[in-house]
This record gives sequence, C-alpha cells and structure tokens, in this order.
Amino acid sequence: MDFFEKSIIELQNQRPIFHSEDDLKLALAFNIKENNPEFEIRLERPVELEMINRNGKKTTVRAPIDIVVIDTNGNSYPIELKYKTRKANISLNDENYILAEHGAQDVGRYSFRKDIYRIENYKSKNLNYKYGYVLILTNDKAYFEKNVFEKDNIDKHFSFHNGALLNPFDLSWNYSKMDKTKFILNENNVWCNIKSQEHWTCKKENFYKLDLLKDYEITWIDFSIIEKTIFKYCLIKIE
Repeated sequence: MDFFEKSIIELQNQRPIFHSEDDLKLALAFNIKENNPEFEIRLERPVELEMINRNGKKTTVRAPIDIVVIDTNGNSYPIELKYKTRKANISLNDENYILAEHGAQDVGRYSFRKDIYRIENYKSKNLNYKYGYVLILTNDKAYFEKNVFEKDNIDKHFSFHNGALLNPFDLSWNYSKMDKTKFILNENNVWCNIKSQEHWTCKKENFYKLDLLKDYEITWIDFSIIEKTIFKYCLIKIE
C-alpha cells in the first residue's frame, strides 16, 4: 500500500463525507503531508499538455493538476480528483453537508477518461514521473451501477461502471444516436445543426480524442454509508 492508498483509507474513518471537490482535495493533501512531512505538495499545479481534437488538430493547453506530490528524490506523483454528488442534506458530527446535484453524467464519464489521458500525457513529458492516480468519489449510483454501454446512450463508450474495461482506443461519442434530421457532419468532422452551431460533444474539451496507453479495469469500492447515502470510489493507478 502506497502513501495515497493509505490516505484514502484513513479518510474513510476521519472524513466519510466532503462538502465539495476542493474540500476533498485539501483533506487528501493535508493527510498526505501529515503522514509524509518530507514530501512537497502542490495544489492546482499548471502543466502544458498536448491534446488532439477528433478532427486531428493538435493544441497545447495549460491545465492544472489537482495534486502533485514530490518525494525527497524529486520523483513526482500527479493526482487528479473528481467528487460527483447527487443532491443530499446530511448531518454528521454537528456539521451539515448540503451536497450539490451535479448531474450531467455523460460529461462526467468523458471527463474521467480525460483525467486518465492527462496523467498519461503528464507521464510522457516528465522524466521524474513515478506514478500517478485518478480518483473519483461519488454518491451517484449512475456511475458505478449503470452500464450505459448496454443502454446504447451517447456516452456508451465512456461507461466506467463496476466491472467495466476501459478500451485504450477512444471510440468517440455514440453518434448513431444523433438525430440526423437536425445535425449534419461538416467538412471538419464536426456535427452542426442547420444554423452551423456545433453539437455540445464537438465543443472545446468534449471534442478531444482520448486514446489511452493501455486498458484499465474498473472496480468500485465502498467508501462510506451515511444516513442511507452510499459513497463509493474508483481509483486508477497509472504506472
């Protein structure tokens, strides 16, 4: 068990619920530093990453990595986090947690794969990379229970339900579900409506092609149960 896995287990007892993604990020960073005072911790460390759009166009983006841990040998461990919640109002130890309704699970599934891609990209550009992590913690059963691949949804290829295997090749959004009476594919391989407005899957960060270096097995693990609200997490280690 390494330092990050140890921190997650310790937080299960110390902090079974968080107010927000920033709250989770700070709690993890504090725990890592507390257990490893010799480590350096950076939050929201900006890095330049090369991204490729689905039409082949390359672009360099400046993006923050949620947590970067640096050990005494100068090795770096980048960590990306997601905290996706369903609406809930929970009291614990005289503290009230009002969780937001994030929804948009299709974008959430795509973003999970994008985080893995970004850590792999970081790995290829940093000689001092040791290994990295992508973590998602959620009380939204749609992520860990719903197999959207079987339902043939537009985000079917990004499903990471329990037991799924992420294909290393990005099979893109499921455009077979696109209403062809409203959208057409233009010469730039972009789906647009009759007013030349781009479909949301063809805009900005949703239009990246996210081929991975390998496949990843998905396992969801219980984190906590509070007032019948179940939190689970999925942890991907990128070595």
